[in-house]
Amino acid sequence: MGNSEAKLHLSLEDGVFEISGSELFVSQQIENFKDIILEALSSKRERLDNRSTDVAIASPPAAAPLPEEEQVGGRIERKNYDRVFHIEGDHVRIIKKIPGANTAKKTVNTALAYLWAKRSVGAESVSSQEIRDVCEEQSCLDPSNFSATLRNAKEYLIVDGKRNSSDKVCKLTIPGVEQAEALLEGLNGA
Repeated sequence: MGNSEAKLHLSLEDGVFEISGSELFVSQQIENFKDIILEALSSKRERLDNRSTDVAIASPPAAAPLPEEEQVGGRIERKNYDRVFHIEGDHVRIIKKIPGANTAKKTVNTALAYLWAKRSVGAESVSSQEIRDVCEEQSCLDPSNFSATLRNAKEYLIVDGKRNSSDKVCKLTIPGVEQAEALLEGLNGA
C-alpha cells in the first residue's frame, strides 16, 4: 500500500463518522470500526423498513376479497344475512331498514351494508351512484352532503375518483368489513 491519502465519510443522515489519513491508517480504522459501521447500517435499514410499514398502515387498506367465511367446528361456513339482503346473482337489494342516529350515519351504514353484500357476490368496488340510489331507497339520501359523508367515513370506506365527479367508486376497508358485519349481525337477528 502506498502512502496516498484516503477518506471514509459515513453520514447516516448527518450523524457523520469520518476517517481521513493515509490508506493504511484508514484501512486499519475501518477494520477497527467494522462491526459498529455494519451495525449502524443495519439498524438504519431496519428503521427505513419500519417507516415504510408505518406509512402503509396510515391509510386503511382495502379489505381482502370475499367470500366471507368463518371456520366453525373445523368446517368453513359462509356468512349469510338473508334477513337483511335479497340477493339474486350479482343483484343485491336491502330488505331491512338500516339504522342510524342521523341521516349521515344512516348513509354510512347503508353504504357499509351494501358494499359488504356486493363483495359477497364478487364486486370489490361499487359506483357511488349505485350507493346513492340505495340510500334513496332507504330514505337517507342527503343529496348536497352525500359525497362528503362518504369521504368523511375514511376508516370504513375508500372513495376513489376525482372530486366533484360522478364516476367515483367505493370499497370497504378492513375496519369497514368489521363494522358492516357488526351492523349486519344486529339486523339479521332483529
